[in-house]
Amino acid sequence: MGTVHIKDRAELQRKIDRIKKDGISSLHVISDFDKTLTTAFVDGEKVQSTYALIRNGKYLSPEYVQRSHALFDKYHPYEAADDLMEEERNAMMVRWWKEHYQMMVDCGLSQAVIKDIIRSGKLRLRAGASALFHSLADKNIPLLIFSAGQGDIITEFLKQNGYDTPNVHVISNFFTFSADGLADGYKEPFIHTFNKNEVVVRETPYYQQVKDRRHVILLGDSLGDLGMSEGLEHDVIIKIGFLNENKEKFLKKYLNMFDVVITDDSGMEYVDDILTQVLR
Repeated sequence: MGTVHIKDRAELQRKIDRIKKDGISSLHVISDFDKTLTTAFVDGEKVQSTYALIRNGKYLSPEYVQRSHALFDKYHPYEAADDLMEEERNAMMVRWWKEHYQMMVDCGLSQAVIKDIIRSGKLRLRAGASALFHSLADKNIPLLIFSAGQGDIITEFLKQNGYDTPNVHVISNFFTFSADGLADGYKEPFIHTFNKNEVVVRETPYYQQVKDRRHVILLGDSLGDLGMSEGLEHDVIIKIGFLNENKEKFLKKYLNMFDVVITDDSGMEYVDDILTQVLR
């Protein structure tokens, strides 16, 4: 079995043809970052989240690791609970993020830490992702990177690798920094696992670029990423999911939700192929 799984080839081609007919001015792209644009494994080892890179790198004061684990133990049950009302769960996630970000400020996070994390090479783009960045930039197709992870790490990654082009926007969680580069606060609203949808786009400059673009290619590695396209009206959505592990357990479920599922931590080449068809 290959690594590219397509739910309905005829329907997928219909969507591609519609986007091609309406032209590139009708298209934008929304993508998660961790384990979507980047690989889930590097040199055979599972890649850590942007937050885990900070924690496990031992960059902050000694008590940080213990305190961060204590926060996890406190709030993760709310994240995992199936019987909570959405409003209550969202409120608990925001409290978790606020306490965690303030803790990182208190424990000495700095811009130097973020730069060092990127230089360490522990984040790596998927094969074909560089071509995707270049194609979108060349045609000035807006790309929104929508992440519940650490936004300063994402933007530094883009900067160090030359992908911080004007068509790229990042909605994520960010610190504020003092003149000497120390984190001294955080920006709100927080993006967490359960509120990743395009509603917040209306409050950003990205909205002005995409409000008249009726078609979107959506890239994500979790079912929660499907919500990233909510909040704006779209005529065509091509949903591409990256199922990086547990293929036998989750492939059927992913195929019920995504148009295309790419397994085994494979590259972006099929995404590039779709974009090539649209751009012809």
